Amino acid sequence: MKNKSNFDWDEAKNQQNILKHNVSFYDAQYAFSDPNRVILKDFSHSQNEERFYCIGKIDYGILTVRFTYRDKQSEFLVPGIGEKEKRFMKKRTIYKDEPMDNVKVVSDFLPSPEQLAYKQETVKVTITLSKNSIDYFKKVASEHNTQYQKMIRGLLDDYVTKHQQSIGA
Repeated sequence: MKNKSNFDWDEAKNQQNILKHNVSFYDAQYAFSDPNRVILKDFSHSQNEERFYCIGKIDYGILTVRFTYRDKQSEFLVPGIGEKEKRFMKKRTIYKDEPMDNVKVVSDFLPSPEQLAYKQETVKVTITLSKNSIDYFKKVASEHNTQYQKMIRGLLDDYVTKHQQSIGA
């Protein structure tokens, strides 16, 4: 998991984005899994740090996602198509490797879709586990520089996936 590129975002911004654009950041991250994705540099908003757009296909259409890339982690800024993007997309555009207004198509520098670790929606629960199990997960998590709760969640997710496949769910 260490060598995978992760997604991160502010949950309050995610809720705002759902209300404003009807797109969750959980859905938006899958635009990056499109093998034909296009990456544009956003020069208008790159003064303090580089900002980009990923244009990619997800289950229900083409999505434009504004993001920044920090330390092997994509952070979503504004997934969805806002007013500015709608105006930009209405223009007849000939795509080539030269500036288009304040953006430019750039080489896809992101990890391949297989190297991305997609963030999942989670639900908090309270569960009582044996001290022995928790001590084990804490020890192993410390050795791998991760959180023991993530390891337990990953184990449960793998179990569910395996058994869903075996029953055809």
